[in-house]
Amino acid sequence: MREYKFKRGYEASEERLEEFIKKFFKSYRKEGNIYIVSFKAIKVMKLWIEDKKLYVETETDSNVSDDIAIQTIKTYNKFLEELTGYTAKERARMMKKELE
Repeated sequence: MREYKFKRGYEASEERLEEFIKKFFKSYRKEGNIYIVSFKAIKVMKLWIEDKKLYVETETDSNVSDDIAIQTIKTYNKFLEELTGYTAKERARMMKKELE
């Protein structure tokens, strides 16, 4: 499971989460407060917001072509950047700091 903070000025709400899921992944289903998505190399992705943070659990398919894997990663990173306000580099930097 991954945990993502929201940059100042980026609202951590279910409404925004739902809006960006529709924009990037087209469809989803909802169980309680958890959004469930399947997209290209992502078999199952569960997303929810709690305590002003985004939580994500993913299960991926390793039997996909490199092109599909790259498209999936690019879409996922763009989704996170627009939703949270942090780029992939900024998120990686924050994770390193937390591990220290």
